[in-house]
Amino acid sequence: MGQVLRMATVGGARTTSWRDGLGTLAVGKGADLSLIDWDSIAYPYLDELTPTLDAVVQRAKASAVRAVMCDGEVIYQEGRFTRVDREGALKALHDDLNRALADDEVERRQLSKALLPHARRFYADYIDPARHEPFYRPSSWV
Repeated sequence: MGQVLRMATVGGARTTSWRDGLGTLAVGKGADLSLIDWDSIAYPYLDELTPTLDAVVQRAKASAVRAVMCDGEVIYQEGRFTRVDREGALKALHDDLNRALADDEVERRQLSKALLPHARRFYADYIDPARHEPFYRPSSWV
């Protein structure tokens, strides 16, 4: 796990033009951090010999994130994004989705409806359900 963390931090920074300003926690470098609730990882039980990094990578869930900091600025805290006007974004989305379709959008919609029967016919015998369970190759018996 330690190697994966180094690849994601120091190694990732080396692939960018900001290599000297990223990748490690140090004064003057951009600080990108995630604060995770440890109890949500360790509860109800976590063996004391389990390395911290392994526990975080294998057991942490999005719901455990308490805060996120990018370049030293808190952008997510206590379940809310600090730089996003949620109501404004939802209103803009609503307004955009409720406008009339442009001519090219109408044309693409008609084209997709016209092509759908041909695509269904092409793929009709693509998978034999009797030979593939549960209907996708990586887990099938063939």
